[in-house]
Amino acid sequence: MIKKQRNILFIVVDCLRADFVYDKDKTYIPTIKKLEKNGYSFLNTISSTSTTTPSFASLLTGLYPFQNEVRSFSGCCLKKDIKTFPEILKENGYNTYAEVSGPLFEEIGLSKGFDEYNYRSGKKRINTEFGTELIKKFETHYKSPWFVLLHIWALHKPRTILKECKSRKFGKTIYGKAVSSIDNYIEKLIKKIDEDTIIILTGDHGEQISNSIFDRFMRKTFLMIFRTMKRYRIIKIPYSKKMRKIIIGHGYSIYDELIKVPLIFYNKDIVPIGKSIKQVRQIDIFPTLLDLINIKYDNKVEGESFLPLIKGKDKPSKNAYIEAVGIVTPNKEEWIAGLRIDNKYKYMYYPFRQDIEEELYDLQNDPFEINNIALSNKDMIEELRKSIEEKKTKEIIKEKLTEDEENIIRGKLKSLGYLD
Repeated sequence: MIKKQRNILFIVVDCLRADFVYDKDKTYIPTIKKLEKNGYSFLNTISSTSTTTPSFASLLTGLYPFQNEVRSFSGCCLKKDIKTFPEILKENGYNTYAEVSGPLFEEIGLSKGFDEYNYRSGKKRINTEFGTELIKKFETHYKSPWFVLLHIWALHKPRTILKECKSRKFGKTIYGKAVSSIDNYIEKLIKKIDEDTIIILTGDHGEQISNSIFDRFMRKTFLMIFRTMKRYRIIKIPYSKKMRKIIIGHGYSIYDELIKVPLIFYNKDIVPIGKSIKQVRQIDIFPTLLDLINIKYDNKVEGESFLPLIKGKDKPSKNAYIEAVGIVTPNKEEWIAGLRIDNKYKYMYYPFRQDIEEELYDLQNDPFEINNIALSNKDMIEELRKSIEEKKTKEIIKEKLTEDEENIIRGKLKSLGYLD
């Protein structure tokens, strides 16, 4: 086992879909492909949810949103008695730093365990002065042994495309060109860090994207009308499968394009080259990394280490609980919960609505989740629903934000374009 003093760079790219890393010809990402080729990749990594804040809470705690109580970017905060991943690293001699943006507000409690929690506005992206200064930090600011959580916001709308990545070579879509732009930046960053550094690359959740200018215009127009009608209660329809191909973005459901993310572990000395098609969960990353650097921990986490897979041993997959709780947590009627059973089935339903059909997909024969087979598998969906309800996933949050904290967060959300 390796010494625990190696530096750790944990890169989380907001909105990064798995297929744009693992599939060919969707984008040009030579740096990420090099990490994949010379590291260990998990081809079926499942996020806990399809929105940023609770996904990061799962990464930092090894717990599902209903366990750590962060289920959205507003109205809730991290359960106070939970020990976070960076707290454990600090106890073991690490200096811990976070470079984050978007809805990862300090008021929610995600800063626990970080020596520095550097929150930046959404306008400070990798193509701005922030990107240049960040690279310099790896040379002069971060003190070894360091753990740096780097949240890259350039793939979030409006997507950032570097001048040198605008041709069709770098992607056939705006999304693909933005992924290539991030790869370009990661190449420059990696050149400045020690070769002994452990690099982890993943996404917080996926994204629904469009393929043409007309398509983007129609989706944007429809979504604006739809949200306006919902706001003024003209309609009370939740997001549904029929709207799936119209909506651009994330958070509205738990289809695979929204919850499958890439996951690569890289270190030329300690991580073997390989790939696994086994299903692993976002909550499993916490215990896996600690096992990899030989740090013992006594706090209870839901996630389980998949280090045996990295070592070439077999390990059975665990069912992945997934949820989408809407933009505002109290809006329970739009909550969606589900289970992804290995790479075999996906089940999803609305816990607080009885008038919307449940959905079940055979992932092996229907990987794009087109044909709902729930009606012909009633016994199966009843069992899956029961297993979700036994986890008490419907319970409302307990650790609420103060009124002042809510006001601060609302101001930040407005600046990000989340609220009008």
